[in-house]
Amino acid sequence: MDILFWSGGKDAYLALQFYRREYGNDREISLLTTYNEETDVVPHQNIAMSHIRRQADFLGLPLIAVPLPPECPNEVYLSRIRQALEELDEEIDRLIYGDWKLQDIREWREEQFGAMGYECFFPIWHKDLNELLPVLILQPVKVTISAVQEEYQNYIRVGELYAQGFVRTLPSGIDPMGENGEFHTKVDFNNLKDKVV
Repeated sequence: MDILFWSGGKDAYLALQFYRREYGNDREISLLTTYNEETDVVPHQNIAMSHIRRQADFLGLPLIAVPLPPECPNEVYLSRIRQALEELDEEIDRLIYGDWKLQDIREWREEQFGAMGYECFFPIWHKDLNELLPVLILQPVKVTISAVQEEYQNYIRVGELYAQGFVRTLPSGIDPMGENGEFHTKVDFNNLKDKVV
């Protein structure tokens, strides 16, 4: 079984889509989401766990929810994820991430989770933006901005639609995928009748 670290935003969704392109439904996959145990909200993304659960239900995928304390230090983060993974009945093949270009984050994941015995997989790593954005347009999903760093709030609004037009209007100093934390996104399936595969 593979485990996709699921934030509820576009990067995790894109990782799922490109993972499916490569493997179809031949591999079993579960979602894993960490959240603030006091607020029941995914940190940084600012997405309620109730929405994450609806996403998992819509996708028809099991969800592993891992509670974390506020301002969670790395050692606690790693310890709780290790515990959650070790409690699973099935053997884990790989951990999947929606990282795009941040080399230091990738190396940290590979080092920390590699030490636990897990292989890490990055389906959208260094893919061209022109390959990623059409996936969000062609799939029946709505992607909106869920959080914005204060210094970028003059350019980006919470609730704004994330699409090609949005990316084209971003100032040059803002990463088009928000990789540096400038903004975060939420994927919405709620108004859809058919499941996204």
